[in-house]
Amino acid sequence: MQRLSLLWACAFCAAALLPLAARSDGSGAAANGGTPPPQIYHIVTSALCARLHETVRPAVAMVLQNDGLIKKSPPLFKDYAQAAFSGAPLSNAGGDSINVDNAGTRMALQRMGYLVLPTAHNLVTSQTLLDDQKFTATTGSASDDKTLKDIRNQLLDTIAFQSASLDLINGFVETQQLGNLQHAGTEYIAEINGSDESQQPIKNTPNPWQDPNTPGLSPNPYAFDPATIPGLAVGYNPISHIMDGLQWTQDETRKREDAAAKSISAAMSQCPK
Repeated sequence: MQRLSLLWACAFCAAALLPLAARSDGSGAAANGGTPPPQIYHIVTSALCARLHETVRPAVAMVLQNDGLIKKSPPLFKDYAQAAFSGAPLSNAGGDSINVDNAGTRMALQRMGYLVLPTAHNLVTSQTLLDDQKFTATTGSASDDKTLKDIRNQLLDTIAFQSASLDLINGFVETQQLGNLQHAGTEYIAEINGSDESQQPIKNTPNPWQDPNTPGLSPNPYAFDPATIPGLAVGYNPISHIMDGLQWTQDETRKREDAAAKSISAAMSQCPK
């Protein structure tokens, strides 16, 4: 329901400022298929409505697109876990470890990786739009300024939780891929060195976490440490804990989308229908 409300708000922002002839009723077309005479269109709108159309609409569209991308990740974590615990390892440890390199885990990681770049692009672009001075400048109306500020804060809050979801996905992908790279070729070490590989000391697995890095953006006041996400305690199968964390960030994202949708809908009620 929250997602539908935000989607409706986004569509209304796009339609509210269309010229009459561009609307679906076709009222601006000439009768009987004749060539219409030249017309001059006058679009009268407020600064509030213009900013809803020019900035809020595309920002909301990217937030909604990220919802769809992030939603694809939990099944991929399940695919990875199934391949790790049941598939034969190619290079590194198997059995009861998630640090397994085989065809199934590689495919799951690759598909997760496909989610990272478009999600990150949407996050950077939407926050850049909301940080633009053209959007944050005064409209000349104190009440409209407050409305836009509230909407901006709600969308930044939403973006912060989507960023946390991305941190979980990308952190796992990069950690596992780096681990696979570090272990690549270990099966040939014994032959090269002429020693018994069974006598080699056990190596520690890579740290499954890394610091988030978001260069080029001003600090989001709603950003928080992903390590504080409930359910991320280390356990036998950390994949299940990551999935629990993703579920929590998605639930929190929906709450903020719901609040933003209500604010945007109320603001659009002041715009031409």
